[in-house]
Amino acid sequence: MIAALRRIPPLEGSLLAVAVIVLIVLGVLKNGSDQAQSPVYETYSSFDANGGGYRAFYELLAREGLRVERFEQRAAFLEPGGTLVYAEPLPFDPDQIPVSKGDVDALEHWVRAGGHLVYLGHDDDAARAGVLHLPASCSKACWGGGRPRPVSPPGVARLDVSSALRWKLGRGTKLGSRTRVLLADRRGAIAVTYPFGKGRVTALIDETLLRNDGIAHGDRARFAYGLVAGDAGADEPVAFDETVHGHIVPLHWWSIVPRPFLIALCVALAALLVAFAGAAVRLGPPLLPAARDDRTSADFIDALSSLLARGGAVRKALTDAANSASRVVARGLGLDDGASNEQIGARIEREDLRTAFFEMHAVAANGFPNEENLVRGVALAQRLRKEYAAHGRTRH
Repeated sequence: MIAALRRIPPLEGSLLAVAVIVLIVLGVLKNGSDQAQSPVYETYSSFDANGGGYRAFYELLAREGLRVERFEQRAAFLEPGGTLVYAEPLPFDPDQIPVSKGDVDALEHWVRAGGHLVYLGHDDDAARAGVLHLPASCSKACWGGGRPRPVSPPGVARLDVSSALRWKLGRGTKLGSRTRVLLADRRGAIAVTYPFGKGRVTALIDETLLRNDGIAHGDRARFAYGLVAGDAGADEPVAFDETVHGHIVPLHWWSIVPRPFLIALCVALAALLVAFAGAAVRLGPPLLPAARDDRTSADFIDALSSLLARGGAVRKALTDAANSASRVVARGLGLDDGASNEQIGARIEREDLRTAFFEMHAVAANGFPNEENLVRGVALAQRLRKEYAAHGRTRH
């Protein structure tokens, strides 16, 4: 039996329909805003497929078998050799990235080392500063007073140049006799090429010739290919500089430092990690110091006292202490060392000292040889010594 479908209430259906309509309207508005935000000016970027971009120029070179790529880093990261297509952005292009002095120095160093720079556009400020020996632009008398000499590259019969500017050649420029004019009319030079160090600079003043909306007219495609390829080999890359047009790949410190330094840093960090782990996590039983079995002086005294106690040393110690004290008392009373205990006791005048004298001998002769009697006998002998020992004399 097939279960009946749940009927959607009118309120839920209305809300769902309104939500779908709102999403459709927002999508249409977003597409319209994206089209409105698309650039209407010439970007001269190989990413731009609009009329003012160079996407067709880029794909033309790729179709002809050249190894084409886009360069989206600072000039310091240019690899030696190859061709770099640099299209000067318009002054009011909001996406352009200003070129620093370091970028200019790196670009000049790259060309001097053997790179081929294809410069499209003009920058009179850079020309006055002597950057890459670029020529300045002019609108009349661009042949420097010389005779007009139209020039067209081989295979190019028809090129309609729309720009009114031409390259200024002749006196007052840094271009020497090795400069070769690639394209010119009666008004002046449009494209020139000249050596710069071990490399070469090719400059085209009219950027509109290579735009998407005009590269298919006449012989512009043939001219564009010959302008970039020239006598370069098929294995040399042709890169379009997109950094100046706002397309730049962010670089991190690990992608900038030399690779040996990065490897050494990783090894050091791994060693530190292992060291910290070994210090924090116990990988085995604790290492205990070896037990010491050597004896101390206290152990020696205890052992000696135990030995003496087993050998009857208490009785001997009491006897020696009593005899030594008796000799001291006899000398103090003026008697000989051989005087008897009765003679010594008779000479003692103080009753308490006499009692202590006889008690000392009684403990030594008849007392039980234990620690209590030992302490008692020694204490009595010490007391008698203090009373009868002569000052400064050795006590035995």
